[in-house]
Amino acid sequence: MIIGKHEAVNADKLGGDGKGNAQLYNWLGDEKMCPNLSLLTTITLEPGATVSDHPHHGEAEIYCLTQGSGEYNDNGKTVPVKAGDVTICYDGEMHGLKNTGGGELVFHAIIVKG
Repeated sequence: MIIGKHEAVNADKLGGDGKGNAQLYNWLGDEKMCPNLSLLTTITLEPGATVSDHPHHGEAEIYCLTQGSGEYNDNGKTVPVKAGDVTICYDGEMHGLKNTGGGELVFHAIIVKG
């Protein structure tokens, strides 16, 4: 199956209490989502923008950073991250992300059920 191009959407308050501006490119819509995935999105955070700290229950979330740098909240521990890093928030854990660099922070967000 090949799925055609989707349009990027502008967003704010990612994760509920996020700050700043972001752009989301959803690779798969709900009708085309694979059975074990609930999210496959590329997110671009402007400088200073955040994905607010949030927990995951019954799923895990992976961030694959492709551009920029920032700070990742790994269950309350702040860890510097940069392009090329991969983060994983397992079931029952909490995470968040802040763009601390001077340019855009771009990453793929993947949520796997189970």
